[in-house]
Amino acid sequence: MKTKKAFSMSLIVILLAATVNLTVFVSSAAAAISWPAGQVLPSFPAPAATLDVMDTTTEYKYQSNGPQVSHSTGHLDGNNWIVQTGIDHGNDFMIYGPYATNIPAGVNTAFFELAVDNNTANNDPIVRIDVRDNTTGLTLAARDVTRMEWTGTYSMQTFNLTFTNPAPGHGLEFRVYWYGGSFVRAGAVGTNPKAMEDDAVLFSTVKGLVNKTQPRIYTYDNAVRGEDGKYNWLNSLGIGHVDVTDNYSLITKYRSEISGIVIYDDAVPDTVNLATTIASLNGGIVASSAQVTKLTGAPYNLPILNDLRGVFTTKVQVYQYLYNNYWSSVTHRVIVGLNPKIKGFLRDYAIAVGAATIWLDPSVPAEDTILRQFLSGMPHDGTGTYMGWWPDEGVGVTRTSEYGVTTIASDFSSNLTVFGGTSRTVNVKPLANKPALQNKIYVSLIMSDGDNLQYLEHHFKTSKLWDAPNRGTIPLGWTVSPAMLDAMPGVLNYLYNTSTPNDNLIGGPTGVGYTYPNYWANQGYLDNYITLSNDYSNRSGLKVITVWNTILGGINVNVGNSFAQNAPSLLGLTGMQAGGQVTQYNNVLPAQALNATYCSTYSSVISEINGAIAGWSGTAPRFVSIQAVPWDLTYQNMIDAVNNYSANSNIVFVTPDNYFQLMREYYNLPTDPSTVVKTYEAENTSYATSPFNHNVGRADGDSWSANVAQDSADFMLWGPYVTTFPSGQLTTTFKVKIDSIAGNNDNVLRLDVRDGTTGLDLAAFDVYRNQFKANDVYQDFSLSYTNVSGHPLEFRAGYKDNAKISIDKVTTTTRIGKYEAEGTVLGHATGRAVGDGWQANPTQDNATHMVYGPYDSNVPIGNRKITFRMKVDNNTVNNAQVASIDIWDATAGVTLASQNILRQQFTGANQYQDFSLTFNQTTLNHQLEYRVYYNDVATVTVDKITIN
Repeated sequence: MKTKKAFSMSLIVILLAATVNLTVFVSSAAAAISWPAGQVLPSFPAPAATLDVMDTTTEYKYQSNGPQVSHSTGHLDGNNWIVQTGIDHGNDFMIYGPYATNIPAGVNTAFFELAVDNNTANNDPIVRIDVRDNTTGLTLAARDVTRMEWTGTYSMQTFNLTFTNPAPGHGLEFRVYWYGGSFVRAGAVGTNPKAMEDDAVLFSTVKGLVNKTQPRIYTYDNAVRGEDGKYNWLNSLGIGHVDVTDNYSLITKYRSEISGIVIYDDAVPDTVNLATTIASLNGGIVASSAQVTKLTGAPYNLPILNDLRGVFTTKVQVYQYLYNNYWSSVTHRVIVGLNPKIKGFLRDYAIAVGAATIWLDPSVPAEDTILRQFLSGMPHDGTGTYMGWWPDEGVGVTRTSEYGVTTIASDFSSNLTVFGGTSRTVNVKPLANKPALQNKIYVSLIMSDGDNLQYLEHHFKTSKLWDAPNRGTIPLGWTVSPAMLDAMPGVLNYLYNTSTPNDNLIGGPTGVGYTYPNYWANQGYLDNYITLSNDYSNRSGLKVITVWNTILGGINVNVGNSFAQNAPSLLGLTGMQAGGQVTQYNNVLPAQALNATYCSTYSSVISEINGAIAGWSGTAPRFVSIQAVPWDLTYQNMIDAVNNYSANSNIVFVTPDNYFQLMREYYNLPTDPSTVVKTYEAENTSYATSPFNHNVGRADGDSWSANVAQDSADFMLWGPYVTTFPSGQLTTTFKVKIDSIAGNNDNVLRLDVRDGTTGLDLAAFDVYRNQFKANDVYQDFSLSYTNVSGHPLEFRAGYKDNAKISIDKVTTTTRIGKYEAEGTVLGHATGRAVGDGWQANPTQDNATHMVYGPYDSNVPIGNRKITFRMKVDNNTVNNAQVASIDIWDATAGVTLASQNILRQQFTGANQYQDFSLTFNQTTLNHQLEYRVYYNDVATVTVDKITIN
């Protein structure tokens, strides 16, 4: 049977090929899109100084909670109108109105967004939907919706009615009549006039054709809930624009760039996607039957390039034909997945980049067969991208993941052909200062859906979210896509330029694209993709990534280890399986299952936080990460959630970046991976071979250990004589634990860093028993030193034979901490933020501490070097003391190191210069401050404070 089906399809394709013009016309306008190897999405040319703005709205939409519709039963619930059995009376209209008089005459498709609580109990009628002409009193279309017509529970599903509006100016109603037998939630109602949909296809393809040479057209289409406004992004990005009063005038304006029209068949909806693909190759635009006469006549006189009417009878025929005849001619780096019901939006992008436009469901065998043919021909290392969306999210993303192709949600994106031409310069802001680690409950709040480019375009920048007047009040993680570097770099840069220290951009699932990495069969392809995602995330300033493996799927060990190996810039991963458990991959990268994956109400946020903090003992930090849905929750909801815990000093809300820095500090991992020079395991592991030699001890679990019963005093670690480390200030940290902190305060270990060329110890530190916090708990011991490039470095641990000592790993970094002087956490008794620093001047300020804090009680034991980066306005007028720096032990009330800073110690005016203090950190749990005292005789600016 399988062979017969394949033969039949081949015969159909042969016949179709004979009936359709296959001529490919190359547009006279040379495409100016650039697409370097390794770049996921293409770059468009810079937009014209002034863009033509078209209105391509395809719908009249009325929210159920809005003022335009009325209700005879039910009640408001958040953003929706609901009816509930036992609460609201049945057999009445839960929605009626709005008596709209501006809907065009002709064929329309009404839509009703509805959800039900149970879709299996029976198949009774739940609601009746209808369209009523209030002018004539006639019902234009109506039907019952039965329970089993819903494919799921509580999620919105759209039900349609086709009707004909008899004349313009008639007052139309879109009504939902509730029978009273089940919970129902209503989102929006409205209609899509066919004439407007036809125009959307036509003019989105005009835009794609024109913009691939240079972006000159922008469209407004009122795409999704919470539309950000017609000119919001244009004004924010400083792009000039002028409204187009007659969209057809643009065909005249750009006629020389249009080679002709490709006509789709209204009877076979998927032909609009085939027409889009053919037009993209022929320099053409796409038209409906109703538009042919107008477009082929004066003044446009457009020839017909292809006419698909009457050629196909099924969608399978359409897409098999597309694959057989056009796949070899279009790009294989991108496929556009677009529901043929979506007339405009991403269709311009498909035209511009020359992509195959398809709509295939992997759960339908015949469609899946064709889909696999496309996917087989794409790059399989993550540089192949499926733009748009799927008939079913989980099935679609699973299929592309199996082929090493990622999905970028974007089907309702409207202007990527404009955004893709904005400047690729992104001014990433540095990591915000983290608070000092304490035994507290740290809570990170995250807004989801940032991997969805249409959300970023249409809903992100609204008064309920990014444009909220009080944004910056609380720490919040905003998910975005690393692919913004290609698709909308100007938007990404705008977000950084307008962000506050409490706004933290992080990566949505799962890297450059949306994928389920557990489903990647080829480990090499997965490693390449994660390396690519690390590069994109690093360049876009994203230090945390969400990993999806379906909503319930955890992270496979091979996937986590690949992130640890190939994404060294990341602070951590969040996982979608829920539960809050923390896993360390390759002993360097923490990942945490979100405590809550999708909170859609304020009450659910509070409930999830309460559940996650219950039972906390107070003896160790607890980490709680909550993700919320931005379609349902607002920025104010998140403020309210934070304020709910304002009386509890043990609960600290932090950004995701700071959250994972604190988690890393708790697990003795470098708080800033970008500072890591090298990590060596003390023993051989499954993922790393240790470079160390050992005179005593043995491999013991995750460490190399020595004990009194079996070993004598000698080096338990020495080597590796590495010569490739950079010159300058470095810090080497040994992760160590002891079997018991009880008994005499013996010297149990000597740590040193030795220069193999000179034979000198660059730094050394004796470790005593009472410098450990607890039995069998790893902690860090650090040595700070200055390295000479090319000299072989040796890291040694001398065992003293007084306790069982275990060493997990040895990590070298360029620093172990940094505080921006103008950032949060540090305190200021005088001065203000100026540029990249904190500044005080004699006119406005008095003598006092201009910088103090952060009261850090978790500074690793060892020798320390603290560097203050400062500048002065005048370094020659005299040699007065302009400031002093010190290290203050706030617990003991003593100064550990200090220095007066004189004016002439600066080598130039208004040039940053480093001043350093050294001391040995020997005590546990003392709160340390790094302070700058201002003497009120010069303008002094502090940039940052670095800890080695």
